[in-house]
Amino acid sequence: MPSANAPLDRVPGLITADTLYTLHELKVRLGLGTHAMRSARRSGLKVRYIGRRALVLGRDVIEFVEKHGKARHDPSWRLV
Repeated sequence: MPSANAPLDRVPGLITADTLYTLHELKVRLGLGTHAMRSARRSGLKVRYIGRRALVLGRDVIEFVEKHGKARHDPSWRLV
Protein backbone atom coordinates (compact mmCIF):
# COMPACT_ATOMS: atom_id res chain seq x y z
CA MET A 1 0.00 0.00 0.00
CA PRO A 2 1.47 3.38 -0.94
CA SER A 3 2.27 5.79 1.83
CA ALA A 4 0.46 9.10 2.18
CA ASN A 5 3.55 10.82 0.76
CA ALA A 6 3.91 8.58 -2.33
CA PRO A 7 4.06 10.54 -5.57
CA LEU A 8 0.91 10.07 -7.64
CA ASP A 9 2.89 8.65 -10.57
CA ARG A 10 3.87 5.68 -8.38
CA VAL A 11 0.41 4.71 -7.06
CA PRO A 12 -0.71 1.25 -8.27
CA GLY A 13 -3.89 1.39 -10.31
CA LEU A 14 -3.59 5.10 -11.10
CA ILE A 15 -3.18 5.94 -14.80
CA THR A 16 -2.44 9.56 -15.69
CA ALA A 17 -3.28 10.72 -19.24
CA ASP A 18 -0.01 12.59 -19.84
CA THR A 19 2.37 9.87 -18.59
CA LEU A 20 4.22 7.17 -20.53
CA TYR A 21 4.17 3.65 -19.08
CA THR A 22 6.20 0.55 -19.90
CA LEU A 23 4.19 -2.61 -20.57
CA HIS A 24 5.46 -4.10 -17.32
CA GLU A 25 4.40 -1.04 -15.33
CA LEU A 26 0.92 -1.21 -16.90
CA LYS A 27 0.62 -4.88 -15.97
CA VAL A 28 1.46 -4.08 -12.36
CA ARG A 29 -0.70 -0.94 -12.11
CA LEU A 30 -3.75 -2.58 -13.68
CA GLY A 31 -3.24 -5.98 -12.07
CA LEU A 32 -3.28 -7.75 -15.44
CA GLY A 33 -1.51 -10.93 -16.43
CA THR A 34 0.59 -11.53 -19.52
CA HIS A 35 -2.34 -13.01 -21.45
CA ALA A 36 -4.57 -10.02 -20.69
CA MET A 37 -1.87 -7.59 -21.84
CA ARG A 38 -1.37 -9.52 -25.09
CA SER A 39 -5.10 -9.56 -25.63
CA ALA A 40 -5.33 -5.80 -25.05
CA ARG A 41 -2.54 -5.15 -27.56
CA ARG A 42 -4.22 -7.38 -30.13
CA SER A 43 -7.52 -5.61 -29.50
CA GLY A 44 -6.06 -2.20 -30.27
CA LEU A 45 -4.15 -0.83 -27.28
CA LYS A 46 -1.69 1.60 -28.89
CA VAL A 47 1.94 0.77 -28.14
CA ARG A 48 4.79 3.05 -29.20
CA TYR A 49 8.43 2.05 -29.46
CA ILE A 50 11.63 3.90 -28.75
CA GLY A 51 14.36 1.52 -29.76
CA ARG A 52 13.30 -1.80 -28.23
CA ARG A 53 11.38 -0.19 -25.38
CA ALA A 54 7.59 -0.51 -25.71
CA LEU A 55 5.69 2.40 -24.17
CA VAL A 56 2.00 3.22 -23.78
CA LEU A 57 0.63 6.71 -23.29
CA GLY A 58 -1.76 6.99 -20.35
CA ARG A 59 -4.49 8.62 -22.45
CA ASP A 60 -4.38 5.62 -24.81
CA VAL A 61 -4.91 3.25 -21.85
CA ILE A 62 -7.84 5.32 -20.60
CA GLU A 63 -9.36 5.46 -24.11
CA PHE A 64 -8.90 1.69 -24.52
CA VAL A 65 -10.59 0.94 -21.18
CA GLU A 66 -13.48 3.29 -21.98
CA LYS A 67 -13.99 1.59 -25.34
CA HIS A 68 -13.33 -2.07 -24.46
CA GLY A 69 -13.88 -2.28 -20.70
CA LYS A 70 -17.07 -3.83 -19.39
CA ALA A 71 -19.01 -2.41 -16.46
CA ARG A 72 -20.01 -5.08 -13.97
CA HIS A 73 -23.46 -5.01 -12.52
CA ASP A 74 -23.64 -5.84 -8.83
CA PRO A 75 -27.17 -7.11 -8.10
CA SER A 76 -26.67 -6.60 -4.35
CA TRP A 77 -26.52 -2.83 -4.90
CA ARG A 78 -29.74 -0.99 -5.61
CA LEU A 79 -31.30 2.42 -5.20
CA VAL A 80 -33.86 2.64 -2.46
